[in-house]
Amino acid sequence: MFFVIRSVYGYADQLAEMLQRPRFIVVVVACALLYALALQLVGLAWFTLLVSVGEKAISPIRAMRVFARTQVYKYLPTNVIHLVGRFVLAARYGAAKDALSYAQVMEIVLMVLASGSVALLFSFSFLLKIGEDYGISRYLASAVYIGAGLAALMLAPLVAGRYFKQSQKHLAFSMAAISVACYGLFFLANGLIVVLLVHVLYGPTIEWQMVIGVSAAGWLLGFVVPGAPGGLGVREAVFIAGLSSIGIPAAAATAVAVAHRVITLLGDVLLSAGEFGYRKWTAEPD
Repeated sequence: MFFVIRSVYGYADQLAEMLQRPRFIVVVVACALLYALALQLVGLAWFTLLVSVGEKAISPIRAMRVFARTQVYKYLPTNVIHLVGRFVLAARYGAAKDALSYAQVMEIVLMVLASGSVALLFSFSFLLKIGEDYGISRYLASAVYIGAGLAALMLAPLVAGRYFKQSQKHLAFSMAAISVACYGLFFLANGLIVVLLVHVLYGPTIEWQMVIGVSAAGWLLGFVVPGAPGGLGVREAVFIAGLSSIGIPAAAATAVAVAHRVITLLGDVLLSAGEFGYRKWTAEPD
């Protein structure tokens, strides 16, 4: 947070000039809507994990509504309250707690796997350079990551076979693969939003692959660092450092980080507000 605040303070005048551009508000609103749509992939992946272990008490529409309603909770301290809220609310609608526990654990594991994969694929050289700066062999790091990814994918059928019906092992594995694909598409969409912000606030860049990789790495670190609501501070610091490393001026990188935070916050609020409005319109009890 200190790093981000220092960056914002140091480039306040340039930031003000960038963020006051006429088309900036239009871009932010459009990107917030796109982000809210992309989040549906995350909700769909969560529902897929529930289905993989035979959960039938909660319908797809209900699951997506639960996801939309609780998404904004991640801005509360610890950045995992939205997961707790989703568990409690889905259980209230009849979903089995063992299935919810499985889906929640697998979501954490598979989202980390997907975000790490996108970050690695799109900014491989940058990540390897960082590792080498700290004395980490590129071959060792790659082998460890591949091994961890395979272990994560194998975890789904093993856990499902242990706590659920043995016949669902293949289904659990297939659904886990589908969930990873949904998460991967989400991180690609989020990365393209960051690419658009770079284009608007700085200009065209040939390093668009690196921008996507940095965005995924920022999300990953913001998620795994405990106590950061919605990755606040951590994600922005990674954005600023990562974008600056590929030649984007620090002022523009800071503006992109701030704008992206506004977009993701608006996207989460739009989902929760839409669900709240629907419940009030239909007079549905809380």
